[in-house]
Order: sequence, then C-alpha cells, then structure tokens
Amino acid sequence: MSLSVHMRSFRTQEDMAFNLTILSLTELLSLGGLLGNGVALWLLNQNVYRNPFSIYLLDVACADLIFLCCHMVIIIPELLPNQLDFPEFVYISLLMLRFFCYIVGLSLLAAISTEQCLATLFPAWYLCRRPRYLTTCVCALIWVLCLLFDLLLSGACTQFFGTLSFHLCGMLWLVVAVLLAALCCTMCVTSLLLLLRVECGPERHQPRGFPTLVLLAILLFLFCGLPFGIFWLSKNLSWHTPLYFYHFSFFMATVHSAAKPAIYFFLGSTPGQRLQEPLRLVLQRALGDAVELGSVREASQGGLVDMTV
Repeated sequence: MSLSVHMRSFRTQEDMAFNLTILSLTELLSLGGLLGNGVALWLLNQNVYRNPFSIYLLDVACADLIFLCCHMVIIIPELLPNQLDFPEFVYISLLMLRFFCYIVGLSLLAAISTEQCLATLFPAWYLCRRPRYLTTCVCALIWVLCLLFDLLLSGACTQFFGTLSFHLCGMLWLVVAVLLAALCCTMCVTSLLLLLRVECGPERHQPRGFPTLVLLAILLFLFCGLPFGIFWLSKNLSWHTPLYFYHFSFFMATVHSAAKPAIYFFLGSTPGQRLQEPLRLVLQRALGDAVELGSVREASQGGLVDMTV
C-alpha cells in the first residue's frame, strides 16, 4: 500500500512539473508572439500600398494580439497556485474575449483562403468583378457576427448577464462545433485547390508569394490552432479527453498565434539577407506586392478594379 501511495505521489509531482514547464513555455512564447504581432500590426498599418490581403492580415494580427494578451493573463493563476486568483467577473470576461478572438481569427483565415483561391483560379474575373469594399465589409461582418455570437454564448453558458440556460448553452456549443467543422472544411478545400494550382498550374516556376503564405497559415492552424477549439468543445459537450490535453492545447494555441509573423517575415526575406533588409520591404514581398504591384496598378489605372481597399 505504501508503495502505491508513493507512486501516486511521484506521478502527481511529475504532472505538476510537466504542467508548470508547459505553462512557463506558453508565457515566454506569448511574449514573443506579442512582439511579433505588434510589429506586423504596425507595419501593415503604416503600409502605403494596401492590397486586400494586407487588410485581412491586419485584422488577423489584431485578433492574435488580443488573444495572446488574454492567454497570458489567464494562465498566471495556474503558474502561481494559491497565491493569485481573479474575481469571477474578470476571469469570465478574459475567457470569453479569448474565445471571441479565436473564432475571429479562424473566420478570417477561412475568408483569406477563399478569396485567395478565387484570385488564383479566376484572376481576370477577380480583377474585373471584385467589389471595391469587399475586404472591409467581410472583416467588419466577421467581427460583428463573432461578437454577437460570443455575447449570446456568454449569456447562455455563464451568469455574466443573469441566469444561465443549460439547454441553450448546449445548443450553442453544437453550433460552435458545426461552425468549426465548416470553417475547417472550407480552409482544407481552398488550400487543396491552391496547392494544385501552385504545383500543377502554368505559373508553377514563378515566385509563389502570397498563396504559399496562405497555405502555411492554414497548415499552422490545423496542427496548432485546432486542438484549442477541440478542447473547448470537449469541455462544454462532455467529450472525454486526456488530462494532459488541457495544457497541450493552450501551448499549441500560443504557437499558432505567435508563429504567423515569423512566417510572414521568413517568406518575404531574401536568403542570406534576412537581417539586412527593412522589415517593411520584407512584409510587402510576403504579401506579393513586389511581384504583383505593377500589374495590379496597371489594371486599376485601366479601370478594372481599385485594389487599395
């Protein structure tokens, strides 16, 4: 009996050490992600030439920045057990704001991949028929709808606005599951079409540019961002998941939000000159501006489309 008790105590100490290690790495990576997304947000906001995809990435960087801020603050009580605790109102607010930014980021990625797929498969149609304020309207609609849904979820599943409703809460989390599956399927289909076009199309020997960035961002979400959504679904729909999956999903969500700026700057930089080029030029090249700016401006001047919004 004493040996069994000793083994359980040893496993508990191991689990605590593992959890504290993962949480500490999450905090450090979040700090790096805040810096990277802050730089990307500043550069995208200062960019004189703004194509539709830079506006999408501006919103993505904003959502990731808020997500990482909430993420860092939420896990502090777990790093300092029995030393720090938040009031329930503050804790629930941080949880819902973090989930709101997660859904916004996912929806923006789906919108980016869909629009890039249209631009790659039907370039002439895209230049001629694309509404001028499409990107701005899509981004605004995503933020508003996600905010409304998050407030509805908060009202039904918590006592944030009064009495909670278990039945409505369960129905809303089923809607979240369907939404998550639909957005993931959209990204998978569009990324597959983009990949086939990039690898098998007539432009396969030309610079890949922004389509490659979209593909990498989608892969990053599927491998790193999706576990966080699965964790929240399993928690609220009573699905069984291993205990370690809790901190693992937190860490991978941090990787997902923190690694995007690194992808932007890696794809836009020239090998051998990554520490010498201005970050603004690197980001423009990642967006495809260096290759496509001239042709798009010529098309705009010809009356096809104004790509500056």
